[in-house]
Amino acid sequence: MNIPPHAFANPWALWLLMVLPALAVVGAVGWWRRRRALTRLGRMPALVALASVHPALRLLRGTCRSTGLTLLILGIAGPQWGKDWDQATAPGRDIVVVLDMSRSMLADDVLGQASPNRLGRAKDALFDLADTVQRRGGHRLALVVFATRARVACPLTHDYDHFRDALAQADPADPLIGPEVGSDPPPSGTRIGEGLRKAVETHDPTSQSFQDILLVSDGDDPAGDNEWEETGVAAARDRKIPVYTVGVGDPVSGGRIPARHGYLHYDGKVVWTRLREQPLEEIARRTGGVYTSAGTNELRLGTLFLDQIEARPGRETREDIMARYRQHSAWFFGPALALLAAEMSLGQVRRRRARRQATISGEPVLSEAVS
Repeated sequence: MNIPPHAFANPWALWLLMVLPALAVVGAVGWWRRRRALTRLGRMPALVALASVHPALRLLRGTCRSTGLTLLILGIAGPQWGKDWDQATAPGRDIVVVLDMSRSMLADDVLGQASPNRLGRAKDALFDLADTVQRRGGHRLALVVFATRARVACPLTHDYDHFRDALAQADPADPLIGPEVGSDPPPSGTRIGEGLRKAVETHDPTSQSFQDILLVSDGDDPAGDNEWEETGVAAARDRKIPVYTVGVGDPVSGGRIPARHGYLHYDGKVVWTRLREQPLEEIARRTGGVYTSAGTNELRLGTLFLDQIEARPGRETREDIMARYRQHSAWFFGPALALLAAEMSLGQVRRRRARRQATISGEPVLSEAVS
């Protein structure tokens, strides 16, 4: 039987059902061994009472136990059905994140958890941003990645898990952000203006005045042709979209770029790259945004979002709000606990019967055997 993918919020928990048959076998073996051990002690009335359990009582206890555990596991799996369309939407803004994935972002002067380089530190900070935005609600996120070319990795959405997945899968080796096959060699592998232009296109034209661009980069463009000026800044200014820029990397000493054998070389020398703050400062200034120099320090984009972006006016929209399935775990937890409590109560009845039989016969009660 095929289970619909939306039937359970935590489908992994269903694997726990495989444990129940094993528990049943262990319980049966344990019962058989206890009965065998009791019969070796003799035929006194107390032992007879302990070893002779009414089949109906044993069946009832087993049914309560197995059914209770099954319902408990199903409740943990999070059964859900019926869609809830009536969801409140908080005012929010549209934020397109532009992530630099050029080779200089692989420099090792900054270490991140996602990867031991500038890009890893940037990804860590963007995961922090997604967590903060999700807690606040109402805002939409999008992700644009770029090097020589730019592409939309995640369109504007309230689905923050989709944003996180796109961020986790972003790869500097992505051929869609490298130079086109068969084309002339590009002047540089870092086209910041191309990334900004793609971010402007990603924004929804109907949500003007509620739009922002967040650029995370080291600003290191070997061409030095200020391509970002005519391509990116002009597009953002035409749409009146502020660009918030964040600089990652060591602005003084810089770092080396790991290659297949050691570090990247050019003309027989190791290539060193450092954070170039000037273009990032200019992009922010000319578009009405703010430049933040993270350098080699811990980068908290969630805090930056709260301080610089969220305070601005937000729009209310329900266009891409997806209906959520109603959770019904309580329907399973309640009966499960009732059945397990009933099973324990029936066990107490059995122990009281054994003690009463032992008292009448004047025989000692074996507490371990009774329990």
